[in-house]
Amino acid sequence: MEHGAARSGVRSAVRDDVLYVTLDAPPVNVMTGAMMGELSDVLARGNADATLKAIALDAVGKAFCAGADVGEHRPEQAPAMIAGFSRLFRALGASELPVVMAVDGAALGAGFELALMADILVASERATFGQPEIRLGFFAPVGVAWLAARVGVARAVEITSTGRTYTAGEMHAMGLVSRLVPPERLSDEREQILGDLRRASPVVMRMNVRLTRALAGRPFEEARVEAERVFLGELMATDDVREGIASFYEKRRPVWQNR
Repeated sequence: MEHGAARSGVRSAVRDDVLYVTLDAPPVNVMTGAMMGELSDVLARGNADATLKAIALDAVGKAFCAGADVGEHRPEQAPAMIAGFSRLFRALGASELPVVMAVDGAALGAGFELALMADILVASERATFGQPEIRLGFFAPVGVAWLAARVGVARAVEITSTGRTYTAGEMHAMGLVSRLVPPERLSDEREQILGDLRRASPVVMRMNVRLTRALAGRPFEEARVEAERVFLGELMATDDVREGIASFYEKRRPVWQNR
């Protein structure tokens, strides 16, 4: 199924076991409450689809996302805005699918917070990133909650407190950007990554992503014991682990049963 018409600035489609989501509110994809709601709905449907192997998120226009609608930040509107914001990031945080984002242009404010939720972030060399809210008298909820886990406390304080804009190269050096490519290579690089992800069993992919996220930051021994428990108690009970072994010995591509 190809991309359909945009609803509230979001387009989505499933192709070859991947949910493609595109921000389509040019020129700079400012996220309104309606747009966050539609994006939340799309992600929830993707999370509920047991056949999927990944979520791919990109944008059209000259910016990936220039942030949330400043007009919706007024004190009387803030509760509704934060409710929509919370629902969106809860859906991203709850996903058991790897989230691959392709960023070309500016990812600022809520757009930067969105990029923080990527498992694999592919950026063009002309992409920029920043958390400028502090200059308007705000702080960034996901920035202060999650950025330190991605780049360390000192860098997170710098990024959220200075409000400055960073190049894709700087974010690559900090470890936030996974792949840094020329703009003309952005789509091909993303598709290469998605091609690798498509080779996995959907049920095992979800198990792998769920554990990687859940065990992050735990003491090694505790994390190892839990991973081994799931390996023996859940993974070994699947048909797909047997199919994977059979395909290895039969020198063929596995035919996953997703169970």
